[in-house]
Amino acid sequence: MKRILLSAIIVSAVFLSCGSKELPEGAVAVVNKTSITEEEFNAELDLFKGQYEAQGMEISEGDLEIVKPQLLDSLIIKMLLLEKAEDLKLTSDQEVIASQIEGFKDQFGSEEAFAEALKANNFTKEKLIADMEEQSIIQQVFEKEVKEEIVIDEKKMKAFYEENKETVFQVPESVEASHILVMVNDDQAEAAALSKIKDIKVKIDAGMDFGEAALQYSEGPSNTQKGYLGQFGKGQMVPEFEAVAFNLEPGVVSEPVLTQFGYHLILVKTKNESETVSFDDAKGSIEQQMSQEEYNAKSAEFIENLKDKAKILLPEWATPKEEEAVSLQTTAN
Repeated sequence: MKRILLSAIIVSAVFLSCGSKELPEGAVAVVNKTSITEEEFNAELDLFKGQYEAQGMEISEGDLEIVKPQLLDSLIIKMLLLEKAEDLKLTSDQEVIASQIEGFKDQFGSEEAFAEALKANNFTKEKLIADMEEQSIIQQVFEKEVKEEIVIDEKKMKAFYEENKETVFQVPESVEASHILVMVNDDQAEAAALSKIKDIKVKIDAGMDFGEAALQYSEGPSNTQKGYLGQFGKGQMVPEFEAVAFNLEPGVVSEPVLTQFGYHLILVKTKNESETVSFDDAKGSIEQQMSQEEYNAKSAEFIENLKDKAKILLPEWATPKEEEAVSLQTTAN
């Protein structure tokens, strides 16, 4: 189970300071009138270390020194968001959280297994629920203050479509095919395999169903599906197989084709020429992509605005070099 801090969107490498005022005793930061205590910060740092190590990875003291300012920044951001949620009178949905907890238990099979998984990740059930409550509230802040303000202009969507029509919105040529394979290997020489595949071809030409022949004679793993390979584009099959498949007329059984696996008979069922996805068909995915990009940008801007309006007092060590940034796993969607 992975530790959720905040969204990658909102994790910032830019830190604010309120001059040279001294921090209160036992505090690592002050956000408006609320302190983040050394005890709170160290608990979060220990949790981060424990979960990192639970994944079989080691974290050096040098890496921890880089992580600490980012971790503190994420705690400051969380505090600002929770303050905003309080202003908006937002609360978590306890029924939803309880249902999610029950879902976690079901995934692990029992209450005991769930508790062991939490323990292995340096977590408690109470801490998990508290984090889920905070994340639920934070999500609502982003929904209300960011997402509801996003409107994607259709002209921009059309412009994006036209710019990418020849690349992103091209559906490549493909074929739907089945095959029968007679392997060439240490147990079966090439001549013997060729003789066998020719005999199978004679049976098919005489009226035997291709699928039934594949089920009975094919030595490939697709024999249980009557040789069916599904639909595939260029570059997905070995060159010798692809060259025949893409030049074969639908409904026609090929002559024996030799590849590194052995001899094949190929039956193309359908051929699909390359085509351009229409704007109407692409509109939904374009809107989703542009909305996400806008959401990311506005979320970062929203966080910076909260910081600008806040009175934040930081220790000297909370100013990392930009090139030393270490990624903290986060979420805010």
